[in-house]
Amino acid sequence: MMMTDLNTVRTTVYIDRQELSFETLRLYQAFNEQNRFEIVKNFGSQQAAWLQDPEKLVGYVGQEVYIKFEHMASGAKNQFFGIVTHVEISGDSTDTAGGIRIIGSGQAILLEGVPEKRSFTDMLPNEIVQSILADYRIPFKCNASKELKLPYAVQYDETAFSFLNRLSKTYGEWFYDDGYELIFGKPEQQEELMLDCDADVTDIKLRSSLRPRNTHKYAYETKGNEWPDVAGNKSVKTGIGLLKNLVGVSDRLFNRDFRTELEASMSPGSSLSKLAERESTSYVSDMLCVEASTRTCRVKLGHYVNFNFPGRMNLKSLGQYVVTEVEHIVNRNGHYENRLVAHPSNPVYVPAKETGSSRAYAETGVVVDNADPEGQGRVCVQFEWQQGKARTNWLRVQTPDAGSSDKVSTNRGFVVIPEIGDQVMVGYEHGNPSRPFVMGSLFHGKSGGGGGSGNNIKSLSSKSGHSVELNDGGGITIKDRSGGNLIVVDGENTITITSSKTITLSNGKSSIVLEEENIVMDAAKIAITGSELVSAGSGEAGFQLAKDGDIAAVSGKKVVASGSSEVQVQGNQASISGSKVSINGDGDMIITGGLVKINS
Repeated sequence: MMMTDLNTVRTTVYIDRQELSFETLRLYQAFNEQNRFEIVKNFGSQQAAWLQDPEKLVGYVGQEVYIKFEHMASGAKNQFFGIVTHVEISGDSTDTAGGIRIIGSGQAILLEGVPEKRSFTDMLPNEIVQSILADYRIPFKCNASKELKLPYAVQYDETAFSFLNRLSKTYGEWFYDDGYELIFGKPEQQEELMLDCDADVTDIKLRSSLRPRNTHKYAYETKGNEWPDVAGNKSVKTGIGLLKNLVGVSDRLFNRDFRTELEASMSPGSSLSKLAERESTSYVSDMLCVEASTRTCRVKLGHYVNFNFPGRMNLKSLGQYVVTEVEHIVNRNGHYENRLVAHPSNPVYVPAKETGSSRAYAETGVVVDNADPEGQGRVCVQFEWQQGKARTNWLRVQTPDAGSSDKVSTNRGFVVIPEIGDQVMVGYEHGNPSRPFVMGSLFHGKSGGGGGSGNNIKSLSSKSGHSVELNDGGGITIKDRSGGNLIVVDGENTITITSSKTITLSNGKSSIVLEEENIVMDAAKIAITGSELVSAGSGEAGFQLAKDGDIAAVSGKKVVASGSSEVQVQGNQASISGSKVSINGDGDMIITGGLVKINS
């Protein structure tokens, strides 16, 4: 393409507020990446380079850098703020060259600290970004979706920048450093730059690619025990005819849905379809891109561009694109140019670069809450790396058996919920740090007592002291928290039931109650049978019933037999004897027999 070769851009560089003359400059900016720059200053010889006071040059490291590109014709400015991260002083043995290379990044480099762990519970993406960036003196803007609240998100052994990068990819949000501010989420308004292919553009390429976009997302929602399953939106409005054609070809060739699990954490009410749509449309945007070289510094990362072809070419507009990558270059002659990559601005979700993933591994934590508001037996856990009030969301607890049946709607199986203060082992579904669950509990030096000598003791104990103990060297003991009530199966054919106060056996209508000094048997009918002998006694009184019927004896200092209507004593021979015998009655007295002898 023809254009006037004019140096229309003036470039100035300041380090620690001091202007720096330079030989060449390169500044690279891209979505989901750290901005980076390289400034070269030559001194003509190795000796001259080393005479520049190495201490001063090395002192550039950590200093603020300000780069300004100014369009001479219009006065438009493109500004960049960064930090020097490396300085190299070089020279060769020929003594014909020597200089310094000043290398650095944008302000977002401050987010590349030591990888660490931080968690965020029930927060919107904007709130997470604001919480992280509050610790840094970096200008930023957040305009992420307010529809998706994250039940649990974790910066897991990664830098703050890596985490925000991953967060943006997972939830389909823009993320870039425009040179002045860190941007998370698509800006509400953005400028459009019309690039004249006669005056601004030196080279332009249109690249098209075949990409599958028939994504089908599924996730698990625990509250309703449901597996939502949705397809990406196939009616995406591209706004560009070329892209529409590519989408048609893609759908025809990749004519089946590709089912993949949603990486994002899921909560009731989350819009799974919205997340599936974002991923699908980012694939659409990646089907078409423009690569161009221009001489205007008005090109800015994250801004819209359009290309104006000369009328004589009679070409339709390529449409509107968003700049996702740009490299500013100033050569030895001071001439400026840039190279840009741009993708269709509609759909609004730009291609997601590979931002890497974070894999989580099982780790210990302490239960800080088990009063599940939904009554599902979940717990909240705090890890050692969580400080203050930071904790997980509500985590499910793994158990040997869990479910329901036609007879038992809830809690069928083994139900033991960890107590507050218990140490637990936490695992992660698919290694996803946003999906923890409790694998089980752990004893430690202050809570574990082991299985005793020979490891013979197996036990189950509640927090109040109720226990069941199986002793392979003895028997089975069931004990309540008082310690005075227990059942012992001694392993030697004996079962002992002990209570400190009362034992009650009842079936609702009949009962036997053993109290401290009483035994009460209550029933419509009571039968006592002994194959040899039935006896009962209290002090010197008692009775015996022998099996052959020869003896039925009642004894005591005083034996009283009474009946409200009649008392009978019968037998082939009946005798009443004593040192003194009295028989009296208020009415008539009748004594009958074959032969009645009185005082004979």
